[in-house]
Amino acid sequence: MKLYRHGAHPEQRASADLPEPKAPLQESANFSGVVNRFDKHARAHENGMSMGWLKRKYADAVEFTRVADGARGLGFFSSCLSTAVGLIGLWALGTVWLDASLFEYIISVVWIVFVFVALVVIPLFSIRAELFSPEDLPVIFDRKHRKVYQITRYSQPGLKGLFKPWPTVALEYDWDLVDAQLNVQTAVGPNMAKRQHSLWFIVRRSAEDDTPIDAFTLGNPFVLNEGLASAFWEHIRRFMEEGGPHVVRGERLVELGRPETMWEGIKQAAHYKGGGLRQWFRDGSLIPWMVILLFPVFGPMILLSGIGNYLAYKTSTPVQWPQEVLDAVGEPLAEGN
Repeated sequence: MKLYRHGAHPEQRASADLPEPKAPLQESANFSGVVNRFDKHARAHENGMSMGWLKRKYADAVEFTRVADGARGLGFFSSCLSTAVGLIGLWALGTVWLDASLFEYIISVVWIVFVFVALVVIPLFSIRAELFSPEDLPVIFDRKHRKVYQITRYSQPGLKGLFKPWPTVALEYDWDLVDAQLNVQTAVGPNMAKRQHSLWFIVRRSAEDDTPIDAFTLGNPFVLNEGLASAFWEHIRRFMEEGGPHVVRGERLVELGRPETMWEGIKQAAHYKGGGLRQWFRDGSLIPWMVILLFPVFGPMILLSGIGNYLAYKTSTPVQWPQEVLDAVGEPLAEGN
């Protein structure tokens, strides 16, 4: 895999989902956008934490994963669900056509489009999103050389490459040109407002040109809130700027288990880590309660997601850092060091 230096890759660009870099900060309850821009030289939180995303430690670098256990498989489930809906629509279409007027034949053209989308477009898109994808898209923060490295993908192979690996690239950024910010998306409904926080890293072109050329995110936006995102950033900031620890005391490196069998894939999707049913309920997840109380819905969902989780890992392609990155960060340290 080739390593592209800062700004050298032709497809480096800012995400279309990000607001303008100079947009004013907002604090209203129903706002979606940037709520905080962090300062590398100012404490963002009293405590730092790696949020369980730290994958490897090096002498002067840390590597974070961007893939969580059991996070794959939802695309396979959505494709199965869409196929089932499409088949029902196809059956209904055939029933109407047995005894239809000219007007009903014309109206059914819209229904044909719906069936095509449900049977072809959605399943292909969902399966393409998960199968033959990279095993991980990690990020390394190197404080010795003040660099940030990431492995990412800009584009997919398309339908012709449906069963081919996703193209990936390795990118290098200057740490001094990487700015962190907290974004929020707010969904407002009747008598409620749901806020989803995400920690973004915006890459500037140069010290003289603040134009964003790339962006990436870390952490799970479904888990982060303003405090946790700030603590996550504070851990990275202290490590890079103040010689802080690789991991906070009490935290462990993330263990990414690959399901070797389909049954292991289903257990991952159900967040079952062993120890029997009693331990499953004690682990603090809502999934066992949802499976038991709403089995007709969540039972098939966990089953199909688990099968998809297994297939996603089975077809995933391992990623390997370029030799230039490995030479810069050195050998990984043991967890106890």
